[in-house]
Amino acid sequence: MNGCRAKYSSLAAGVVVLASCAAGGSLAEPTAQASASPVPGAISQAEKGAALPTFASIPSAPTDVRPFRGWVAAISDTQRVGAQTAAEAAAEPWTLSDTEGFADRARAEATPPAPMTEPADGDTDAFVRDMIRRATPPPRASH
Repeated sequence: MNGCRAKYSSLAAGVVVLASCAAGGSLAEPTAQASASPVPGAISQAEKGAALPTFASIPSAPTDVRPFRGWVAAISDTQRVGAQTAAEAAAEPWTLSDTEGFADRARAEATPPAPMTEPADGDTDAFVRDMIRRATPPPRASH
């Protein structure tokens, strides 16, 4: 009913006009003074007769518009792709549940490396020698 509001409001306005005319009242003609018009001669130009359009003045149908069957095919394709996407989404497992279980499994898979131990007071020189040995780049391959 919401889509017909304009239809019924214009119908009601028409009924009011007909009722006022039937009651003896008439719609007053608008009065305009030519001197008060912002555009000189606008009223006189509006009162002049003009040529009515003919059927020959209707432009021809455009040629670059998709035909009706083309629209039907495009809509069918869109609906088919939508149904296919919905089916693929329904086949996927729902993964937004059991977040704690997911976090526990991820923590179990991602084991951190062993913490780096600091050398004891007497092992500092051995620790430095080991770090220098590990930091030395491998020998270059000779050609």
